[in-house]
Amino acid sequence: MEEEKDERILNLLRLKMELEKDLGKKGVKHKEQPKKDVTPSKPKITLEEELNIPVQDIWSIYDLNYFTYGESDLLIQRSIHKRIGQVEDRIHRIFLEQLKLFLEGDFARQGSVGEKSVYFDSLNLTKDLYATSRSPIEALKNLLREYSSSPVALLSVAEVLLFAGKFRDAAKLFRSAFSILKDPYIGLLLEAYDTGQINAALFANCISQGGYKLLVLLISALTEDEERAIKIADVLDKKSYACAKYAACRAKMSKNDEYTFCPRIVILNQAIDYANKGSFDKNLVEALSNFDPQALVLLLSEAAAKKDYEGIKEYLSKLINSSESVTFATANKTNLPICTRGIFGRYAPSKNFISINDPEEGAKKLIELIVQFGDVQIVFKDMEFLRLYYGERHCRNLYRRA
Repeated sequence: MEEEKDERILNLLRLKMELEKDLGKKGVKHKEQPKKDVTPSKPKITLEEELNIPVQDIWSIYDLNYFTYGESDLLIQRSIHKRIGQVEDRIHRIFLEQLKLFLEGDFARQGSVGEKSVYFDSLNLTKDLYATSRSPIEALKNLLREYSSSPVALLSVAEVLLFAGKFRDAAKLFRSAFSILKDPYIGLLLEAYDTGQINAALFANCISQGGYKLLVLLISALTEDEERAIKIADVLDKKSYACAKYAACRAKMSKNDEYTFCPRIVILNQAIDYANKGSFDKNLVEALSNFDPQALVLLLSEAAAKKDYEGIKEYLSKLINSSESVTFATANKTNLPICTRGIFGRYAPSKNFISINDPEEGAKKLIELIVQFGDVQIVFKDMEFLRLYYGERHCRNLYRRA
């Protein structure tokens, strides 16, 4: 076990260094360099930044994310525009043009080549979702009917289901896509979703393939212990990307008021207010609970603190319905509000895990365990790991208006 931990730490350091180099290329320095007196030189010509995207290999949003996860859509679409001419196939060029429009935020114009295409239909489903912030049920059914064994279709439908709060069904589609693709990145997400941990060998495999660099680091930051998560946070905090900011703020227990479309940042902000001031915006958190189970944990915490049995039962029932499993882990009392350890990533090692399937029995057990041990950590299969696959774009387009 110790050898596996050491190997994972080495891989983590390697990925961290690679991301620091990438940030350095864009002018984001790890630390300020001392100024030196130098002889004035001729002004340098600054070239417009672009990404080296292999457009010949891009047939879906997920192909694109493999190479560009964590970059701005403006930079990605500009880089695609410069390379479309390299693609000889007419249909492929049309798809890339549609993808470019999608990145520009133009969801109204849907592409078609006059014949069935899983790539166009999958992109159009995502456009429908982003255009209206509503689940396009008929388009979803048609896509599954036509392309039930296509990973691209399955992943596009899974995004709709995540937004609709159908987390279990979304997870099933991720598993189906993984069984077909054997994609290590989807495997890593599923492992984090299922267990809250990741395997060193799988982690190393993902790093060695060179894709989804930021995504891999995010998963690591959200599954590491507090000390290592804080070290990773220093790199993540330099990224202007909501998912990275969330992981950094969670590790440092700090608020962020910039990314208001990110449900996890807003929930974390409210939890910090609760820890510092003893209260939070309940109406806001209730609204967030419709599409993020983490909000239910915060509501559960308040109900437990008030010994509100009916409230505990209500929120626990919703959490059980939204997650594939809910577990209580006993913990000692800290200065954090009870039941909120998972929100802050301050996990406590426990040998006492109790599976909860019935909200009424669970409510009784929760009160009993808090009285006996001082605190309880609420553990559930966290859909955030699946949502991370779609990146900031998902939340920016959907929850800004939700």
